[in-house]
Amino acid sequence: MNINQRLQSNKKLILDGGTGTEIQRLGGKMSAAWGAIANIETPEVVLKIHEDHIKAGCDIITTNTFASCRHALDGAGYSDQTIQINTEAVKHAKQAIKNTGKEKEIIIAGSMSNYFALAENEFRPDPNYVPDFPTEEKNYKEIAKILADNGVDILILELLVDIDHSKILLNSALEAGLPVWVGLSCCINKNDNRIVGRNFSVEKTKSLIYNENEFPEPPKLLPEDKVIPFQSIINSLTSIGGDVYGIMHSWIKDTEAGLEILKENWNGPIMLYPEIMLFDTSTGGAKIIATEDEYANSCKRLLDERIKIVGGCCGVTSKHLKALVNIL
Repeated sequence: MNINQRLQSNKKLILDGGTGTEIQRLGGKMSAAWGAIANIETPEVVLKIHEDHIKAGCDIITTNTFASCRHALDGAGYSDQTIQINTEAVKHAKQAIKNTGKEKEIIIAGSMSNYFALAENEFRPDPNYVPDFPTEEKNYKEIAKILADNGVDILILELLVDIDHSKILLNSALEAGLPVWVGLSCCINKNDNRIVGRNFSVEKTKSLIYNENEFPEPPKLLPEDKVIPFQSIINSLTSIGGDVYGIMHSWIKDTEAGLEILKENWNGPIMLYPEIMLFDTSTGGAKIIATEDEYANSCKRLLDERIKIVGGCCGVTSKHLKALVNIL
């Protein structure tokens, strides 16, 4: 059964959980490029995470390439190993599938994002490693080609919160010729309750733990840090393309509110994979705020016939996913 047939069936496809947060939890190598260099420094950890997700019942596993674009790796001093790091990431996913005997069942999603290398002990892009738009586009096209050439089944774009950077990422992914699934992130604006692209400065729940006196510059996901209406982001991107749209890396309440807008502006298949953790910038550690059953029940409550794919983001472990599989 091909991917389109699986999307048209009544059975929900289970996407895997957090990768970077699991790498950190299990002692894998972390850096300014999140968990990307674990692909070559602590590959056994990456392999274990994939295997655990498959054993929990996942139909789709995501390559550990969320932060492995060349300019992100540059911030960690590994840009000259961009091809190797991304190639190894796909190999780990394939090996995990082979190790679990699921060669004909598991879909491999090649992750791409608008992630930029982080400043030390902070959650904001390091200005020393933010490329200009032409270089950013070149780097996205590079990783899309590496992932496609190494045999991923789809490209999954993650943490899209604006229009400008997201358009560059989407156009670059579409050139690879694979199905493209688009993961948007949103939040409820604490100032007016409108739904916007996720932005740390306006989200109601502070998701980052950091010393505001030591780091007076507020955290942000993108260099420009714009607050953009969620509907504008959706309409701008769906006009370009994409096979599946969904909401990820967002709190459950924000995800629920964002789904309403997405359903009004997108007629195709939908995915959801919320996050359930607070992140401590000084330690890189995660504080998980939902039990396995709480996560599973929250996801189940949001499911309908439009939502075809369900999984988890930061903080979601294989135990959370197993609870979701059981409850479904």
